[in-house]
Amino acid sequence: MANKLSLFFKKPVIIALIIIIAVGAAGAFLYFRVNKKSIYSFIAVQRGEVVQEVSVTGRVKPAESVDLAFEKTGRVFNVYYNVGQEVAEGQAVVALENGDILAQFRQAEASFEAANATYLQYKKGTRPEEIQAAETAVSNAERSLENAEENLTYTENKADSDLKEDYDSALAAAQKSVAVAKTSLLTLTDIQYVHFNNTTQESIILKNAKANAVLMLLGAPDAGLWTSEYISKLSGGAFGRVQDAASNPTYENIDKALSYTNTALQYVRDALNLVPVNDNLTSTEKTNLSTEKSNVNAEIINIAAKQQAISVQKATNNNNIITAQISLTTARNTLASAKDNLALKRAGYTKEQIASQKANADSAKANAENLQSQLAKTIIKAPFTGIIIKQDAKIGEVVPAQTPIVSMISESKFEVEANIPEVDIAKIKIGETAMVTLDAYGEDVVFQVKVSEIDPAETIIEDVPTYETKLQFLQKDNRIKSGMTANIDILTDKKENVLVVPNRAVTVKDGDKSVLVKINNLEVEERKVETGLRGSDGNIEILSGLKEGEEVVNFKEGE
Repeated sequence: MANKLSLFFKKPVIIALIIIIAVGAAGAFLYFRVNKKSIYSFIAVQRGEVVQEVSVTGRVKPAESVDLAFEKTGRVFNVYYNVGQEVAEGQAVVALENGDILAQFRQAEASFEAANATYLQYKKGTRPEEIQAAETAVSNAERSLENAEENLTYTENKADSDLKEDYDSALAAAQKSVAVAKTSLLTLTDIQYVHFNNTTQESIILKNAKANAVLMLLGAPDAGLWTSEYISKLSGGAFGRVQDAASNPTYENIDKALSYTNTALQYVRDALNLVPVNDNLTSTEKTNLSTEKSNVNAEIINIAAKQQAISVQKATNNNNIITAQISLTTARNTLASAKDNLALKRAGYTKEQIASQKANADSAKANAENLQSQLAKTIIKAPFTGIIIKQDAKIGEVVPAQTPIVSMISESKFEVEANIPEVDIAKIKIGETAMVTLDAYGEDVVFQVKVSEIDPAETIIEDVPTYETKLQFLQKDNRIKSGMTANIDILTDKKENVLVVPNRAVTVKDGDKSVLVKINNLEVEERKVETGLRGSDGNIEILSGLKEGEEVVNFKEGE
């Protein structure tokens, strides 16, 4: 058998046939391998217009009443139209109290105008007049700083002078007070030795009070029975403190002397008040005792007044110095700011500064628009020209949100009613305009309408939540008939002069969006992009990742 096969394969015809089959198989393999490449269609990234529309089908029906309500609860401020009156589109019908929001809005408008003016100034650049003004501001700030420094020095010097004057006066008063108190003790001692130098209860009480007074005023203990001769020679206690303060008149020494003097005077006063005033005392003794009591009380009041004057002066000085220091700090900051501003004016504005100021202006504008939106929610305006058929608002009444209080019918004879899916309803706002064609007249006959009402509650149609939306015809037209089918195109957003590519060129993977970009010949690379508005025409806005003129894969087939 083996020999037969060997002879078979040695025949020339068989060999040639085998060679042809092998060559054909190899050629087919190479052909299909070479043509296995993917076939791409490229499209250039261009600038263009992206229009987002919501297209739905509706039906023409006779105009019905429109119920209007506030979006938030509030107190009615004014009612402008009543039942039966005609109201023009955009006119206020009912308004809530909105003074607080109005004030905020006006402030936000002013902030935007200021920020925008600065931005425009940044764009224009620095003028010579601005540099001159900045230089003048620096000069003025330098003078203000000099004045503030001089004022602080003057304030500190005056504070020292005024306080020293008060302390000097207080020290003099203390010297007088301890002398008066010492004289009062001597007078008390003279009366004591004549009338109360015994072991009676009155004498013992007086002796103890005198001992305390002598200790505090003159520094000698157990001097309740000392004679005037010994007492007159004492110089310790408060008396000694005052003398020390006179020798070394620091504020601390004077404060201590005043405190000791005040206490000693009170002890002397207490001792004087314990002297029994009876018939045993002579009229002269009674007079002398009364005089000493008055003198000591006067000194107590005087010393307290001196201490209060010092305290008030310290507080006044502290406030004046702090005020002067704040003025100095403010002057320094003003000068630094003026110098920075001058440097900025001389240097001009960078692109980053201009961009930053534009961002400030945009932010201020957004804030103003937000407040304007909140303000608009406090006013019910007529969405179209029509007749008021219901008006339940009363001035001063609090009306809840989402409760219809005004109803009106339009002047136009017909309106369009359509059910818009939930995926599109968020794009539509009351007051937006739309284009309508009627099947009866074809696509060339276009009517203008405006969104007048959006039902807040959904309507389920074939398991899809939809929202009944009404659109008012802007002009009367006898061609419009009830029951006609209407094709509605509502313009919800539009951007011009932006980079666009077909939406099918953008793929999404793990939340990231990318395109295939042509880099040379038929080679491509995947590149991440950031997209913006998706147009109704199949195009999509490119925010970042591509440049105008680059080519991207429009669609891909085969591998």
